[in-house]
Amino acid sequence: MSKIKLVMLDFDGTIADSFASVIYCAEKMCHNEGYHFDKTIIERNMGCTTEDCIALLINDTNPELISRLTEAYNIIYKSEGLDMIRLFDGVLETVKRLYDKGIKFAITSNNVVPAISYVVERLGLMPYLDSIVGVECVEHGKPEPDIALEAIRLAGVTVEEAVAVGDSVFDMGMGKKAGCHCCGVSYGCDTSKTLFDSGAEWVIDSFSELEKIVLE
Repeated sequence: MSKIKLVMLDFDGTIADSFASVIYCAEKMCHNEGYHFDKTIIERNMGCTTEDCIALLINDTNPELISRLTEAYNIIYKSEGLDMIRLFDGVLETVKRLYDKGIKFAITSNNVVPAISYVVERLGLMPYLDSIVGVECVEHGKPEPDIALEAIRLAGVTVEEAVAVGDSVFDMGMGKKAGCHCCGVSYGCDTSKTLFDSGAEWVIDSFSELEKIVLE
């Protein structure tokens, strides 16, 4: 295969251990707004946009209602949820080693840029990033290819020189539609089999395994 020059990292569930934060914020939003909270809905849909996940939680697609509840969720997320997020083991060290070898990194997420920026700055990852492309930067979020294609454009590489790394079918769908390489992580929301079935060329069990794939 072509030499990898750009690694596009999903945020939630791939580099960031944010599951507890998302559960906490979604449950509090539902409680405040008078909706029943079903944790399994979050577990099955961690990779989708906040709006889509809220629509599933409340079983309603009314745009005005979804917009209001998303804002309510985001207020809780910004004020309480962000400081609960940690990087997974090996993320910072692996990124540093690959960065020193000339590899570019982008975060490509269905989350929003300000939230991602706050966390990666606090946890020391920001100096190694070429870009952060969030759902608000493009017309369509994952699993459409827009986020990946924007990161590739910003990095000045070809799709063949980029790999999308993520824990969900949404990440693999984005990468596959963009025409780049796809690498799943097994410790997130979807199983290894599901990730392979969705287009992953590799599935890794720990983030540090990414180094071998990128440098082979």
